[in-house]
Amino acid sequence: MRYNFFRMGPLSPDRRQLEDLWRERLHEALHRYREATRRLQAAVNDASDMPRPDGCFGVNQAQRNASMALAEYRRVLTIFNDLILDHKIPPEN
Repeated sequence: MRYNFFRMGPLSPDRRQLEDLWRERLHEALHRYREATRRLQAAVNDASDMPRPDGCFGVNQAQRNASMALAEYRRVLTIFNDLILDHKIPPEN
């Protein structure tokens, strides 16, 4: 059983489901970010074997994807922290 330490009692089922939903979203966002950084590293490694324009395009694309994945991870992490620490209900998305 999980407890709400601020109110010294068990979490309501709705609250638990909400936390679990955002925890899962957080794990998914982290996974996407790690995968994007892995692809970026692979693109950097591959770029050394390619002519300049083609190699730069692949690295730039991978860097954009990693940046977007990081931004999404930070967004979800902020929502999750607000939910857990400040009891703020997240937006409906």
